[in-house]
Parts: sequence; C-alpha cells; structure tokens
Amino acid sequence: MVNKLSPYLTGFLRSVSTYTRIPVKANWEEQDGIAHPVCFLPWVGLIVAVLSAWPLLFFSWSDELQAIFMLLSAVLITGAFHEDGLLDSADGLVGGWNQEQRLAIMKDSRIGSFAAITVVFSILIKWWLLTQWIDNNEWQGGALSVLGGWIAVHVLARILPLLMMSSLSYVSSAQSKSASMIAKLSFRDWCVALSSLLLCFISVGLISLLLSIIALGIFFLIARVYLNRRIRGFNGDTLGAVEQISEALVIFSLLGFAA
Repeated sequence: MVNKLSPYLTGFLRSVSTYTRIPVKANWEEQDGIAHPVCFLPWVGLIVAVLSAWPLLFFSWSDELQAIFMLLSAVLITGAFHEDGLLDSADGLVGGWNQEQRLAIMKDSRIGSFAAITVVFSILIKWWLLTQWIDNNEWQGGALSVLGGWIAVHVLARILPLLMMSSLSYVSSAQSKSASMIAKLSFRDWCVALSSLLLCFISVGLISLLLSIIALGIFFLIARVYLNRRIRGFNGDTLGAVEQISEALVIFSLLGFAA
C-alpha cells in the first residue's frame, strides 16, 4: 500500500515545495512513475486555504480585518507566486506591441504602470468580495461556512491553469524556471486534480459549485481566445494571472445575487 502511494506522495511534496514557501523535503531525483507535481495544484490550494483562514478564529475582529489578513496570509504562504504572474502579465499583455515584445516584458523584473494598477484593483476587489462573503455567512454557517467557501476559492481557481496548459501551446522568450512544471496531464493526473471537486462539493454544495464552474468555464473560453491572440499560447506568468482572476470569480459566484 505504501509503495502504491509513494509516487503520489512524492509528486504532492514536490508540488507543495514549488507552489508554497512551506519547508518540506521533496525527492527530485526519482522520476519513473511519479505523478506530475502540477496535478496536485488544486490540493495545494486546500493547504493554502486552511492555513490562511486563521483570522476566522478571532471572532471579535471585523469582517474587513479578517479578510485582509486572510488575503495577506495566502500571499505569504505562496510567496506571491501567482500574484507575480498577474503583474507580469498585465505589463506584457497590455503594454507590448507584438508577441516577442510582450513575452520580453513579462521577463522584465521591473513593475510597470499596468502592473501597479492591476495589483491595486486585484487586492481591493478580492478584499471587498471576501468581506461580503464573511459578512453573509456570519449569521448562517459561521466560520465553518466561510472556511468552506475559502477552500473552494483556492481549489477551483487552481484547476483553470491546468485546463489552460492542456488547451494552448507553451511559449517563452527565454529559459524559464517554470518550464519544468509545465505538462500535458495524463488521465491519472487529471483524476488526481479533478478529485478535488468532491472537496468543493462538500464545502459549498452543488448549486454554488455549479455556478462557480459555469463562471470559470466562460472565463476560460475568453482567456483562451485572448491569450492565443496576444502571445499565441501561454506561459507561467499567464497561468498565474488566470489563477488570480479565477479566485475573484469564484468568490463572486459564491455570493451570487448578494454580490
């Protein structure tokens, strides 16, 4: 039994060490039969959600304060991994005139005006939506209900980059450190990734899950066409941007008409 789970455990630890700042030891030497680390991305989202939900334990805190510390904790746990992609994508996709220039701008470590504007509005929108989610659930399911939604946000948002990887070509202007984590998932890998949907079903229920999937599906189609036109594919930065926008969309979908 242990030997059968070993390829999955190794892949999971690799995923945690790549997408978070959690200090775990992962075996990178063995390759045969190991599940690809990227298929565990939604499950890494579960860890990020649970660890960053600690402000919910402080019932006397205001909704606004809980929301900002939940967002800040998630950023610290991931090392702003996805946020960095959003900023680079904003500068490159909007500021570049052609594919080569857009990809080159994304490689530039400096923050441009488009990135600065994007990060401000991204944080504000997610903070406002999360505040509303906390407020709406205070008198219903309490902290556990808020936690369930927060888990769904981080799990579902990390499924969309996997779909993007499977539907577009990988493009890069130079050697990228994220290239080793890019892969077309096998059937086994997809089973690992999509099994996280059961967790979302338990967390928020069928209706909320379906609404979120519909919203993400529409966004996926739009983003796919847009990226194909702008850079003829995807790269690590655009995957981070997709994940960040998906987080806001899931919270919005969970709120429904209350948003």
